[in-house]
Amino acid sequence: MEEEEEEEDNLETATTINMDMISTMPDSLLCYILSFLPTRDSVATSILSRRWRHLWKELQVLDLDDGPFCTPERSAEEMDECFIAFINAALSRFPHIKKFRLSCEVLCEDDFRSYINAVTGPYLQELFVSQMYSLENYGVPCGIFTCPSLVSLCLKGYISIEDEDLQSVHLPSLKNLELDVKYVNADKILGCCPVLETLKLTLDRVEFPTVRVPISTLKRLTFQDDYHGEVVEHLEIETPSLEYLHVSLWGRYLRFSVTDFPNMVEAHLDIWSHQEDEHIGWIPELLKAVCKTKLLRLGSSITGSLLCAPPIDFPKFGCLLHLQLRFGSFKSRFLLDLLHCCHKLQVLIIQNELHGHGPPLNQKSMLQPTSVPNCVTSHLNTFEFGGYEDSLEEHAFVAYILQNGLVLMRMMIHTYTSYGEKIKDHIFKELSIVPRGSNKCQLTVD
Repeated sequence: MEEEEEEEDNLETATTINMDMISTMPDSLLCYILSFLPTRDSVATSILSRRWRHLWKELQVLDLDDGPFCTPERSAEEMDECFIAFINAALSRFPHIKKFRLSCEVLCEDDFRSYINAVTGPYLQELFVSQMYSLENYGVPCGIFTCPSLVSLCLKGYISIEDEDLQSVHLPSLKNLELDVKYVNADKILGCCPVLETLKLTLDRVEFPTVRVPISTLKRLTFQDDYHGEVVEHLEIETPSLEYLHVSLWGRYLRFSVTDFPNMVEAHLDIWSHQEDEHIGWIPELLKAVCKTKLLRLGSSITGSLLCAPPIDFPKFGCLLHLQLRFGSFKSRFLLDLLHCCHKLQVLIIQNELHGHGPPLNQKSMLQPTSVPNCVTSHLNTFEFGGYEDSLEEHAFVAYILQNGLVLMRMMIHTYTSYGEKIKDHIFKELSIVPRGSNKCQLTVD
C-alpha cells in the first residue's frame, strides 16, 4: 500500500515538473510546438489554462483534415457542413498563413479551389494539398505557380494541372516540390524553379514522348511511374548536383540520358523488365552514373532485368560502403561479379523474394570462384540474408562469406516465417561448423 502511494506521489511530482517546464517556455516556442499539430488539436489546447486560451490564435499554420469530422452519427452532408464551417472559422482567424495543409475527400471543387486561393499570397511558404477521393479530377488555382514566397509545394491525388494554368510559372523560392497527380506537364514547372533542391515526381500515365528533369541545383530526386508497360521514348535526367536518387520505373523507356553524379550518397534503383528488352541496354549507363554512391539499393526488378540480359561489365563502385540487393531468385555468380567491383564495401544485405516453400528441386550449388573479392577479405563487417531457404547455392555462398570474411563481425540469416524452430536449428548447426575467417563473427538464424 505504501509503495502504491509512493508511486502516485512520484507520478504527481513528475507531472508537476513537466508542467512547470512547459510554463517556463516562451509563447514563441509553444507556438512552434503547436504548429506541428493538426489545427483542430491546437485549438483544443485553449481549455488547458488561461495562458493557453488565446495562444493558438498566434499560429500562422493551418493543418486541415476532414478525417476527424467523419463520425458514425453524421451523414455525409453533415460532415461536409461541419468541415466547411471549421475551415471558414479557421481562415477568419488566420489572415497571414505561412503553412497550409489540406487533406480532404468531401469538398466540392469550387470550395477546394477557393480555400487554396484564400491562403495563396505573399506570406505563404508551404502548401500541401491532398485530394484522395473524387469521381473526377480537381483543378488548382494558377496563382500557386506564381507565388514568390513559396518554399515547399506538394500536390497529391485526384488533381489535374492543366496546361493553361501553367502559362505563367514563377517560383523563385521553391526548394521542395512533390507532384503525385493525375495530369501535369512537369516540364512547364521544373524549368521555372531556379533553386529547387528536392523533387518527388510520380507520373500516372504517358502524356508526352519525352520526360525531362533538367535541374542543376537538385540534390534529392524521387522519380516513379505507374505506366505498367506503356512506352516512353526518352527519359532525360540532367541533375549533376544530385546526392540522393530513387528511381522506380514500370514503363518501357526506349532511351535514357543521364549525367554523372559525383556527389551521390544514396541510390535506390528498381526498373521493371518487359518481354521487349529495348530499354535494358541503358541500365549499365545508369549504374555507371551512380558509381560514386556510398549506399546502393537494387530492387528485384532491376536484378531480374540484369540476370535476363547478356552479362555486363559493372563499373567500379569505389566509394560504396552499403549494398542492398533484392532477388526474385538468388544468383551467386551475379553477386560475386558485383562484389569484385565494390572494394570498400562494409555492409551487404540480401533479400530473397517470391519463395518460402523450401529449397527448389534440381538445385545447383555455387561454382567456386577463382578469386575472393577484396571487400570480403578486408572491409565487409556485416552480412544479412533475408528470405534464406537453405538451398545448395545459398548455403555455399553463406559458407564462402563465413570462411573468407576476415573482418566479419555479424552474420544474420532470416528464414521465412513458415519455417519451424527445428529447421532453423538445423540451419544454425550446419553453418556453425563452417570454419570462420573471423573469430569475432557472431552468427544468428531466425
